Amino acid sequence: MTEEPSERLIEQRIRNRIYEILEILADSDAGVDLVGIKGYFHLFEDFVHRPSIEAGTSALSKDERSVVLEIAEFLEAASETNPDFTKAEFIDSDWPGRIAPAARNARALFLRRGLFSEKAEELEPGQPAAIAAGR
Repeated sequence: MTEEPSERLIEQRIRNRIYEILEILADSDAGVDLVGIKGYFHLFEDFVHRPSIEAGTSALSKDERSVVLEIAEFLEAASETNPDFTKAEFIDSDWPGRIAPAARNARALFLRRGLFSEKAEELEPGQPAAIAAGR
């Protein structure tokens, strides 16, 4: 029988998934080619619009949360420009080129802390919760 992951562990995993999506967004046109137009918009949206992130209670730091919400606004603005973009039209619009630098900066910010464990709760990446709590 498998034990259900804790809320904290889920939040850590979500932060790691956001980092992976930032890598796709940072690749500009190649990122759009990799996941397609729907994936480009919806992958990020699937993870960012969570009550914990919007409330600031996720595993994201304050700065990470801010930059992630900024990129979400970029994606929303791009989508509002033309909700029916084809992949080629979207690439030609240069939205991926405008979003990529922000995604690269966000990715670098995430890497300053590192990525969280997928299996154990941590207060910070590389700092298990049980050890940190015992200090």
